[in-house]
Amino acid sequence: MSNFFFFLMLIIGPVVSLSSTSWPLCWAGMEVGFLGLIPLLFLGGSFSKEAALKYFCVQALASAMMFVGGSMIFTMFSTQWVYIFMFLGGLCLKLAMFPGHFWVTSVIFGLEWVSCCFILGPLKVPPLGFLSEFGFSFPEFNSWILMLAGMSAMVGGILGNNQTNIRSMLGASSITHSGWMAMASVFGGLWQYLCLYLTILFMVLIFLWQGDSYSSALSVISMSGLPPFIIFLAKLGVIQAVVIQGGFLWLVLPLLSAVLSLIFYLKFSYSLLLSTNRWPSKFSVFCVSAFNFMGISWLLLTL
Repeated sequence: MSNFFFFLMLIIGPVVSLSSTSWPLCWAGMEVGFLGLIPLLFLGGSFSKEAALKYFCVQALASAMMFVGGSMIFTMFSTQWVYIFMFLGGLCLKLAMFPGHFWVTSVIFGLEWVSCCFILGPLKVPPLGFLSEFGFSFPEFNSWILMLAGMSAMVGGILGNNQTNIRSMLGASSITHSGWMAMASVFGGLWQYLCLYLTILFMVLIFLWQGDSYSSALSVISMSGLPPFIIFLAKLGVIQAVVIQGGFLWLVLPLLSAVLSLIFYLKFSYSLLLSTNRWPSKFSVFCVSAFNFMGISWLLLTL
């Protein structure tokens, strides 16, 4: 029953954060979700507890930075560089963006699949909302966000090629996708990208949890953004928004990172295919195929 209560906190927190108009209440909603997750992380083994404690320390620092910086920005309407730096630094730690990406691979490596799902998925929703609101309210700082987005995409691609564990690879992948979502928060297409990314991420983690290597391999390839898979449509939407608004130069680093990321996605998907020791269930293969076929159909209809 207590686990259900913490899970409820995890779900209600982001909803409260996104539906509130007051900055303190938005911040409190984000913290409710964070505090609901921490007890669930400690349910694993000793290594999981170590990763959970490391995650708690990093996120507590990020929350303090966001509260001080956000209070001055959204309440006092101060645009001094100190408060801007604190707020963006807290967001980078929350979203695992450069330069606050250092904790992701080590934390994700020590957690269970369900815990990875929560950290890489729902808890990113409130910080992305704050980032989008910040860019809308203070467009003069959009160049800072775009620089962080490009560096995050590149760093994620480089880190992913240095990983030998699939959990750490998913952590590096989240850094790259956070960079793309940060760019989408400025040019448009953020929530469409987030929904598609979360859907594919949940499919990957569920299949890995079930030990279905074949379906996991298909889902990992889909996460790469390789045409005609579904994440390609999300990236294509962001690229179209950037091109329409004339931000061609901001696409250089993300597109290079997409090529780097494709290397480790193919490597891990090939490894999963080689480790397949039984035929996958027809339902799981149908889910992956049908979801990606929906993306192909939507692309053909919009051309």
